[in-house]
Amino acid sequence: MDPITYLALGDSLTEGVGADGPDSHFVAQHFQGLKCSRGCRLINLGVSGLTSDELYQLVVTPAIRKLIPRVSHITITTGGCDFIDWFESGASISGLMTTMKKVRRQINQIFQSVRELNPVAKVQVLGLYLPLPAYELGFSLACRTVKKMNKGYEQLCSKYGMEMIDPFSAFLHRQEFFADEVHPNQQGYDVLARLFHDGTGPAPGNAGDQVPFLVT
Repeated sequence: MDPITYLALGDSLTEGVGADGPDSHFVAQHFQGLKCSRGCRLINLGVSGLTSDELYQLVVTPAIRKLIPRVSHITITTGGCDFIDWFESGASISGLMTTMKKVRRQINQIFQSVRELNPVAKVQVLGLYLPLPAYELGFSLACRTVKKMNKGYEQLCSKYGMEMIDPFSAFLHRQEFFADEVHPNQQGYDVLARLFHDGTGPAPGNAGDQVPFLVT
């Protein structure tokens, strides 16, 4: 089996904020499940606080544009920080509608850019779950918003031949999965790792070139 090169793109969930350590968040666990030889590589570019617009700007930088065609597996987490920014700026309904449209537009650009650069990699995209404040500050609206956003993620994933991982049901009413109001704890990251491992997306094509200068 050819060595895999796994690129993780996204926000604090990709970085692993709230996990017990750098080897136990979902990206590290997912890599261990994918790893088939010593030649396999993990590149984790998760940045805490990264919005969907900032992730798009990262994806189109020359260094990342050069990297993406050389990987076999990609995971993406994005969108949550946009809604945190909306909440912290006053949580208006008009602002919510604007944020939803912006996130959908930006993830479309991200997915399009990734697929243009690499048509064959297996790409898995994490949808949204309810953060803890939603249970006290507008549960019904939060549920409708997250479900609608996840439906949009699913539609765009289908458009670009990607796999959408939906964590909504797995995290619903499971406050014990959180390290703080937003981030999973180790138990939550274990759940995310299982969701990615159990995904049923298409197998990657022949994009598994070795990248010897990358570090695990």
